[in-house]
Amino acid sequence: MRKSCLLLLSLFSLCGCIEGTQQQKRKFTNIQQENFDKILAKNQEKSYRLGNSIIEKEFGDSVRLAMGKYMDSVKLFVNWQAKINNINSYETGSSVALSFEIEYQPEQYRKVAFDVDYVVAKKDLDSDKIYNTVKKMSNYSTVFFDGFIRTKANGEADYSNLSQELIHSYPDFKFFIVDINATSKGDTLSTNLKGAVDLSFEAIEPLKLNFKKQISKKESNRRMDEIMPKFKAAKELLTEEEQAYISRLSTALTCNFLYAD
Repeated sequence: MRKSCLLLLSLFSLCGCIEGTQQQKRKFTNIQQENFDKILAKNQEKSYRLGNSIIEKEFGDSVRLAMGKYMDSVKLFVNWQAKINNINSYETGSSVALSFEIEYQPEQYRKVAFDVDYVVAKKDLDSDKIYNTVKKMSNYSTVFFDGFIRTKANGEADYSNLSQELIHSYPDFKFFIVDINATSKGDTLSTNLKGAVDLSFEAIEPLKLNFKKQISKKESNRRMDEIMPKFKAAKELLTEEEQAYISRLSTALTCNFLYAD
């Protein structure tokens, strides 16, 4: 009997150790953020096995394009956790430009950063959520954020890194912020907001294609006429805060193709 009890205690201890180890290995509570980081970790691992600078450049170019395509598929990061740093602002005409960096460090020799520039009209300072939330934050505090990586005109992800090598170990992405909070709001948008987000991306597509001269203005208008009634109806189902979220998202999507390099 005593041997059986000892055996059971040993099994429970072993299970506890296994569970503890699994929890330690889990770096993220957000599945979307975890999946993204796995891609970055694989890129870093591959970068160590490149034989010369020609292959390194080709690999770097392929990573930039792959990350751009990744953003086309996931569209929006929701409720990712990181630290905020380098909070600054400066006036430019009738607007205030807010800048800050969001970063997380999953491993000792790997860090991921997102550079944010967010412009607010001075008349809207008192009501703008992003500005007023960030203004109250301290550098190095924890934040939960929504947004997406900026892309270039050629479809590549837009990096702030000046060094080719650093995009694998210390990628620094140019980033459009859509929402930011000091506490988690949950990893899932409400059903109504999710529908409006999907239509935001759908509505921007004809404008983007026309801007790139891939479709005519007439065709762009025709597609917009089909989408806008659905988009308007979807926005009417939103709360006031959700409508502001969609407004920030639509502005960011527009700027992403208008000012792409």
